[in-house]
Order: sequence, then C-alpha cells, then structure tokens
Amino acid sequence: MLALPLSAAAAERDVPTTGPVSSPVGIEDIHDTVIQGRAGVAARAAEVRAPVHYYNTADGNRVQVAVSTSYPPNAAADEKLVEFLGSRLHGSELGGLSVYVGTPTEIERLCGGAGAVACYSPDESRMYVPGEDVGDIPVEYPLTHEYGHHIATWRSNDPWEAVDWGAKYWASAVRVCSYVEKGKLFPGDQGRHYRDDPGEGFADSYAHLHYPDVPWRYSAFMRPGQAEFAAIRRDVLHPWSGPRTRTFRARLGPGRETRTFRLRMRLDGDVTLGLAASRGMKTSIHAETRGFALDSTLRGGQSVGLEWCRHSPVEQVTLTVRRRAGAGPFALTVRYPG
Repeated sequence: MLALPLSAAAAERDVPTTGPVSSPVGIEDIHDTVIQGRAGVAARAAEVRAPVHYYNTADGNRVQVAVSTSYPPNAAADEKLVEFLGSRLHGSELGGLSVYVGTPTEIERLCGGAGAVACYSPDESRMYVPGEDVGDIPVEYPLTHEYGHHIATWRSNDPWEAVDWGAKYWASAVRVCSYVEKGKLFPGDQGRHYRDDPGEGFADSYAHLHYPDVPWRYSAFMRPGQAEFAAIRRDVLHPWSGPRTRTFRARLGPGRETRTFRLRMRLDGDVTLGLAASRGMKTSIHAETRGFALDSTLRGGQSVGLEWCRHSPVEQVTLTVRRRAGAGPFALTVRYPG
C-alpha cells in the first residue's frame, strides 16, 4: 500500500467555476464558523503539513494556497481556485488572502465540528474551505461566503468590528445598530443566534450578490435588496475610510441667544460635538432628530460624544447652540460617520 501513488488513494477535487450554482436549494443547510483568535492546534498542524504555493490573479493580487495532503498535488486546480476568487467582486484585500483546502471531513474538524462546511480566521486572513462539493452544497458557495468574511475583516465599521457587524455601508443600510439595540440582531454570536449574526448576514449577502437565486436563510432583518447590494459594492470597491468633519461658526450675545444648524446623517457610528468659544462663554448644545434628542452643556475646549444609530435611511439632525453665560464667537465642530 505504501508503494501506491498518492492519487490512487486520495480524494478528487471539484474545480470551482463561475456562473450559477448547480443546486441552489441544498445551500439552505450551510453552516460555517468565524474563528475567534488564533486557529486551533489541529488547523495549525494541518497547515504545517500542507504544501504552500502562491498564485497571481489577473489583476496582480498574490494569493497563498495550501492544500491538504489528502488531495494529490494539482497546480491547475490551485490556479482555477485563485482564478475563481479573482472573479468575485473584490478590492486589494484579495492580495492579503490565504486559503487552506481540505476534504469536507477535515474542514468540519478544523472548523470546530457541528456540521461546519467552512470557516474563516480573521487573525490569519485565512479561509478554510472544502476542495469538493459537500452533499448538495456546491463548492463555489462556501468559497464566496468565506470571502465575504475576508472583505469584512479588511474593512472598517468603527466603533464596531466589521467582521462581527458587517462593513460600514452595508451595516448602515440594514440599520444593524438599531436592530442590535432592539435585541433583534447579535453581532459575533456563532451559537444560538448564528442566523441573527450580522457578520454572517454580511458574508451571505455578499454571496447572494453573486448567487441571487439561492434561498435566504438568515434573519429577515438582513435580507438583501437593491439598496443593500449597492452598499456592499461600495464597501468592496470604495470602502469607508473614516469620519467626516464639519464646523459651524457663529456668534452669540445678548441680541442673539441661539443659533441653529442642520446636518444629514446617512451612516451609523460615533458622533462627537466639540466647542471652541471665547473665554468665559458657556453654552448648551441640543441635537435632535425624529425620536431622539441630546442635551449637553459645554465650555470652550470641551466635547461630547455618542454612538449614533439611525432609524431612517437619512436623518435630518438639528443642532441648536444656546448661550448660557458670556458672549462672543464660537465654532461647533462635528465629527460624524457620514
């Protein structure tokens, strides 16, 4: 038996192809995991044993591929895998990707069991994926879903982790923050609330962008439509890079006790109101939108911040600065997600 060539006893790989998946119904049963922290001992040991190769995509991204020794060496299959990943909507994060390919049984074990078809390790930027179809689940689907996790890992949704909440534009389009407040969605919950985890919702919405005919099996609050798909495209191709800043300047005194400004909020995240004012001047800041109001008293050099969760696609925020003491010019600087 030891003299037999590897291919005589090894499994055969299914090469992923672009186009519609062959069996969209079976995908309803898919389950994957996001590895918290470093990958387990078994996964690290498997990576050590597996030969590692690098392949370039058509647009110049370099992807690392390690394949289980359960499969015979097959550079052509490796290249097809990388070519498939290059066909998914992507940005420069593709060049930071590592892929481990194993048999379905190996992947289930490496990903923590419990029927896991695939998994993703944010710490390693590594996808653990099957090299063949898993029952009625075609190999293309878990590859695409796991790549959605990879995109989220390489995106910002400050002050939240995008791998758990989804990338900024998608999470804001879905209004994840609002549903988390209501106890409807559970970021990073890979257990009882797996299908209510917005990290999974983002990854599968990304997969549905490529496979719209596949049934939706996550929370109905995250079911993707035109706006959500547009947000994902923006997250991938033009990622959110940080908050905007806007400064309002005016003067307060005995003849003008208040000044009012308006701001449009299209994204969820941290909002900071900072005041620069004449010495001895004291003001109250009132921020209000439908169903929400904030009051804070500030002196020059002070600021106040909060997490802002929108309840409509675009919120009109009214900012009112009222004089409490002193007089003179002031500048109200607002840092907001967009």
